[in-house]
Formats: sequence, structure tokens, C-alpha cells
Amino acid sequence: MKVIIIGGETTAYYLARSMTSRRYGVVLINKDRELCEEFAKKLKATVIHGDGSQKEVLRDAEPSKNDVVVILTPRDEVNLFIAQLAMKEFGVRRVVSLVNDPGNIEIFKRMGITTVLNLTTLITNTVEALIFPEEFSSIVPLEQGIEFLNVTVDEENPVAGKKLKDLNLPRGSIVAAIVRGGVLVVPRGDTEILPGDKLYVITNRETKEKVEEVLLGR
Repeated sequence: MKVIIIGGETTAYYLARSMTSRRYGVVLINKDRELCEEFAKKLKATVIHGDGSQKEVLRDAEPSKNDVVVILTPRDEVNLFIAQLAMKEFGVRRVVSLVNDPGNIEIFKRMGITTVLNLTTLITNTVEALIFPEEFSSIVPLEQGIEFLNVTVDEENPVAGKKLKDLNLPRGSIVAAIVRGGVLVVPRGDTEILPGDKLYVITNRETKEKVEEVLLGR
């Protein structure tokens, strides 16, 4: 098994360095000749100068179904094309693609590329966690489209004193656990939410804002 990295500059370099340090075979494909020369000097990896969206160039990397292809070009349409090329022409089953525009994530998922990286979404979630450090102490993405929220309830919180069954949470969201005074409480419909409780909520990207509105009153 090897990791094939297509496009990218600094990210490609550090990813390749990390993978080679873990003793994975790494192949870098890049259109920038000078960058390829730099990669070749600094990395213990195979470096191919060329356009990764070209079948002949990708073939030189000898992709197989057990490899991981990581696509890091700045153009979503190019990334989508390369991902489909790797999967359909070479049978690669594990493709990781950068998606620069969050609006294109669903398009990639519909085309079968479920492992996508979107820096805008990641940074947005990180900023939200900083803006609401006490209420929303962590916003952790799980699988694609699924998020794990950790909400601390205070006396001013709109759900304080309410029972779980009375919360108007959207379909597809669930309070998976409650920690009260350091003790795990398995949530049930008649469980009352108290100030100081920590709610662990599983939701999805589409309903996240509604969950925030219900639990935080904003």
C-alpha cells in the first residue's frame, strides 16, 4: 500500500514527510517542475512531474485498489475529475480530496468521494468553539456529515429544567449522553436537564444550526 499525493505545495510536502516517516511508500505528482525538484531533494519519495488529471501521468504512479490517493489541487472541478479517474480507471477505493468551496461537498459525496477536506468548515467550527468556549466547548467532526457537540448547560440556558422529550431537536439529532457531576447519565425521554450538565449531542451538518438554536437559544 502506498499514498499518492496529487497537487499541493506545503501541505503536500509535510504530508509526504509524515507518511514516509511512518514507513509508507509515497508518490508525489505535481505540475510544478521546480517544486518537484525540491520534493526529490528533501523527501524519500517517488516524485513525478506532470498533470495528475492525465491518465498516463497517473498510471506512472501505478495506483492500485489498496492505495490511498490524496488530491490537493486548488480547483474543485479538477479534484473531482482526478478522484473519479482514480476510482473508475484504476480501481482505487480510498480517495481523499480537498474541497475548496463548502458548497461542493455534497457534489463530491454524490459522486462517491466521501472523504473530503474543507478548510473553511474546519476553521469555522474552530472559531465557533472559541467564540462560545463555555457553552460549546468542543465541535468535533466524526464521519463525513456527522458532528459531535459538547454543550455545557448553565442556569440561563433555555433547556435548563426541561425534559429531553420536550426538546424540539430536529430529526437526525440525538442527545447521546449526559455527564452530571462527573457521573454518566444515560439519557431518556423523561430525563430532566439541570444546570451544570454536559450534553453530548450527535447531529449532522444540515441540522447543526437548528440544534444550536434549541440548545443555546441563538
